[in-house]
Amino acid sequence: MDYYPQVSIKDNPFVPPKGTRCPVNDIPPELLSLIFEIGAQSIEDGEDEDEEDEAMAVYWNLEAGAEDGVDEDSETTDLKRSRVTRNDGADEDGLSESSTASGMTFEPVPPFEVLISHVCHHWRLVALNTPSLWTTIDVSPLDSPPFERVQTLLGRSKSLPIDIHIDCEPPDDDEEEDYSGSEDSELGQSPHSMTFSDFDNLMSLLVPHMSRWGSIEVAVACYKHMFIFLSAVSDPSMAGAPQLEALQLYHHEDAESLTAFAQPDLVQHFKLFGGIAPRLKSVALWGVHVDWCQEWLSCGSNLLDLELAYHTDDVRPSWSQFAAILCGAPKLETLSLCSSGPLGAPHDWYPEGSSGSYGEDYTGVVELRSLTHLVLAFHLPVYLSGLLRRLVFPALKSLTLDLDDGDFTDLVAQFAGPVMTAVPVVPKDGEKKRSLLSGLDTLKISGLPCSDRSVELMYAELGNLKVLNLAMTYLSPAFLQLLYHPCSVPGQRDVCHVCLPSLTTLSTADVPGHQIRELVQKRKEAGVPLKAVYMEENDEVADYDLQWLKDNLETFDFFEASDDEYESLTDIEEEHEGSESGWEEVDD
Repeated sequence: MDYYPQVSIKDNPFVPPKGTRCPVNDIPPELLSLIFEIGAQSIEDGEDEDEEDEAMAVYWNLEAGAEDGVDEDSETTDLKRSRVTRNDGADEDGLSESSTASGMTFEPVPPFEVLISHVCHHWRLVALNTPSLWTTIDVSPLDSPPFERVQTLLGRSKSLPIDIHIDCEPPDDDEEEDYSGSEDSELGQSPHSMTFSDFDNLMSLLVPHMSRWGSIEVAVACYKHMFIFLSAVSDPSMAGAPQLEALQLYHHEDAESLTAFAQPDLVQHFKLFGGIAPRLKSVALWGVHVDWCQEWLSCGSNLLDLELAYHTDDVRPSWSQFAAILCGAPKLETLSLCSSGPLGAPHDWYPEGSSGSYGEDYTGVVELRSLTHLVLAFHLPVYLSGLLRRLVFPALKSLTLDLDDGDFTDLVAQFAGPVMTAVPVVPKDGEKKRSLLSGLDTLKISGLPCSDRSVELMYAELGNLKVLNLAMTYLSPAFLQLLYHPCSVPGQRDVCHVCLPSLTTLSTADVPGHQIRELVQKRKEAGVPLKAVYMEENDEVADYDLQWLKDNLETFDFFEASDDEYESLTDIEEEHEGSESGWEEVDD
């Protein structure tokens, strides 16, 4: 007779209570609300999401393996991170998407706040009266008036700051279609995008809450949409955006000309928010131009991140405006200039050595003492060389380069030599003149046409570099080969060594696995081993090379090189609750 020990089930959290009593409802509403807030924040931060997915996959695979005798390791690699259920019932909240597979339904996990508000009446009451759960407003290109979901969120978030994401871009597979017969074809609008009048209605809902905007992101394919947005937030009657910390405006459309804006009737430079947005920390303007002199740009005392991209020559800031923006942002940490920057050629810029309107300390050179990350993309060599003679980055740690038009050999020599400015800058006490490269610990290069000798000069200055990212599709083989073939030491003809002795992390794209293995092995033999390697997921790597890399590195993994993806939006079904009371009664 088998003996089973007596197990006490009293107060056992894994055993449901008897009767109708639910102990969790004994928790005070204020404490339950706090638990919901913490849960929502952990989801937003992606806390342990990958680990939880992997653990769940392993669990189910072990269960299947125990019953069916399948190989657990091979099964784990084949698991998909989708919830799959039998298609034998309707989803009461309409949150599921049916797959094309017969008899199966793929259920996207609903947003955390929606999930908890559908557990029971008590949880719903608490969730709907926790404003912080409802402060993110996502609008898709297929949303239309009366925008009930937006109105619901505006009401539930009460007086808290709100984060707004508006996507007016048509689906990716819509880009090649011809809209010549459509009503808005002359304006380039896709019929699968939000109409202009609908977008105007949306702004009429959001603009009255501008004082609550914490962040705003707008992505459009047709500039008319962006023009409507800019017009709406430039209304003189608006009192400003006192809580706005992030402004991200993206116009994703291929420009036919680099010199002239494609739609002259929409070229107006707007003054946004009445010029008042004192808390702005992050600004991104992709193909979107504004009044470059307005206060939140020229006096961005809290600005940490500035990204200017894809501006035609006729809408760019002048050198004086550009310099004023940088001088007015003493805390700026990241500057990204992608086919954008001051108007004209370097010899057209503000006379060197003049003080202008930037303050008594301005000498013609802008010193960005807080800047640690610089991104430069799609500029001509002469333009970039002149720009770097007028900007100084004494604290620079990270540099990203994507340059493809011209020969940048002379620019690389400028990078590798002592910083030379248009007007000499007197070093602070104890500071020595050094190259722009010598202080870097992170470097990413996607394009840099130059001689192989200049690559050697560059690498010789990168003695402190720890992280290197190379997209080899458009780079000379020397960028990779010099990482494991000995190179000469400048000034010492008979001395050779392996470049980048401090390098510990390497990311590559368009490099086969056998070459990565050779690189790792030779650096290890030379006494300068790598600790982590990341390969683009589409690059070829044999199984034996893959296993060798995993055995000889602390970290080896693949990454996906792709554009930003927008998560699918889940509609909120419930109507707006009008009461402003602290804990209002809500029907199931």
